[in-house]
Amino acid sequence: MFLANGLGFSNLVPRYPEILEQLGITKAAFGQAVMFNSIGGLIAGLAASWLITRFTSARVACLGMSVLGLGLLGAGMADSWLVFALCLAWVGGTDAIVDVAQNAHGLRVERRWGGSIITSFHAAWSLGAVLGATLGQAMAGAGVPVRIHMAGVLVLLAVVSGAALPWTIKGPDADDRDPADSGQGGQAGEAAAGESVGAGAVTAPVASPSKALTIVLVVVLGLMCAAAMFPEDVTGSWSSLLLTEQGAAPGLVGMGLVSLQTTMIVGRLLGDAIIDRLGARRVIAGGGVLVAVGMGAALLAGSVPGTLVGMVISGAGCAVAVPVAYAAADDIPGLRPGMGLTLVSWLARVIMLISPPIVGWFADAHGTWVALVYGLLGGIVLLLSWPALRGGPRSNAAGQAVAA
Repeated sequence: MFLANGLGFSNLVPRYPEILEQLGITKAAFGQAVMFNSIGGLIAGLAASWLITRFTSARVACLGMSVLGLGLLGAGMADSWLVFALCLAWVGGTDAIVDVAQNAHGLRVERRWGGSIITSFHAAWSLGAVLGATLGQAMAGAGVPVRIHMAGVLVLLAVVSGAALPWTIKGPDADDRDPADSGQGGQAGEAAAGESVGAGAVTAPVASPSKALTIVLVVVLGLMCAAAMFPEDVTGSWSSLLLTEQGAAPGLVGMGLVSLQTTMIVGRLLGDAIIDRLGARRVIAGGGVLVAVGMGAALLAGSVPGTLVGMVISGAGCAVAVPVAYAAADDIPGLRPGMGLTLVSWLARVIMLISPPIVGWFADAHGTWVALVYGLLGGIVLLLSWPALRGGPRSNAAGQAVAA
């Protein structure tokens, strides 16, 4: 599921220059069309919880990838700005739903696994993104028409996600949740000493939080999730410009993204064991420190080597923050299956929609180095948001603790 999701959109990105030329639009118009991807996510994303309740997370995640593939095909076949923008909105909206569903199902698996495993799934997504971008670049280099390439991507997504569906957990998602809502041990008032509780321990049930506390948890986790994406946005949107200004050769301007994503893949592969050993609170607080140190080092160095080293350090810090935030969101008591994930994911998307234009405004006024301050802010938010996480293990439907 996660591999397919990573493969999808990343295949289209390397074809953007050709699409811009085929449509005969300006870069400004192209940027406005790409923004529809985020708009589609905001509009459709809130439907994820209802769809999961109605059809289960497994079906929504797997079948949704074929629906997403249709949007990619439409974008590749678009003959006007409007069609292209609407297809990107389709892709963004479907991706928002699939993102919540695949994480909801991954967390079902984690509850049965007996320990943290969700970050390994996100490592598969990162691997899929790298493979998809590589495949897309190869198709572009070989001169394969965009529409044929996207048709092949649609078939690939349908085959991979369709093959995964029979192996998924059957039945409603509520079957793997604690009816007593005792899984959210990570409310702000819980003692930090509980972090080191092992997988075999059982914590006492906690009372359902007030509506105000539930709102606070959703907001803080949404901020945490968005803050974890700030370093990724720095490398995806700004690092090539920054490295160019610092004198990097044309073949090195993309190394900021490569440096961070490579570290994130490694961090996500190792993250589950680290979370089980240290607890989510310590991992997020430590990750915030690493992001702040990495971005701060890049800011102070002001050179190509310093920037690349900073991206490596930052990637290690933000690698597991998104899956940790999703896991905590899925355990907010009093919310139906998928609702916590839906709200936190939607809020993070809102923040990620408004943040880049603000960074761009400051960058125009003061210089591209401002983007590193943006990434540094993400580290600070991570460092401050750990109290919203559990201090003890997760619980499954039987009320048994399964992970620290």
